[in-house]
Amino acid sequence: MSKHRKKDSQYPPIGAGLSQFEPGGQNGPIDDPKEYEALVQGVADPEQREFLEEASRFATTWQYLSSADMQLPPEIAIAVADLKARSLTVHDRITRMRDVNQQLIEFIDKHDREDSAVRQ
Repeated sequence: MSKHRKKDSQYPPIGAGLSQFEPGGQNGPIDDPKEYEALVQGVADPEQREFLEEASRFATTWQYLSSADMQLPPEIAIAVADLKARSLTVHDRITRMRDVNQQLIEFIDKHDREDSAVRQ
């Protein structure tokens, strides 16, 4: 073993810190809507708060997709990944997030209409 490499046992196992994001963890989901709303309203910057609201809508809609065994469309996944571009202002991110949310709702609506036509 190289003297510059540590033993594998000294590294934490992969995913060891992720339990904090599980229900009940320090950074886990907030189940109480009032607690969540207070957290959002506690954000001082109005643009940051608006982005947080749009991102939350996206997360809720994505959760619906997952529960309905539907995949997130690739073009929407790409649009969300593009939000991390450093050149975007907060206003641009809000606008793009709104567009993504609209596309996602239209995708679900189209899927639901096609699904109901099959059942008839």
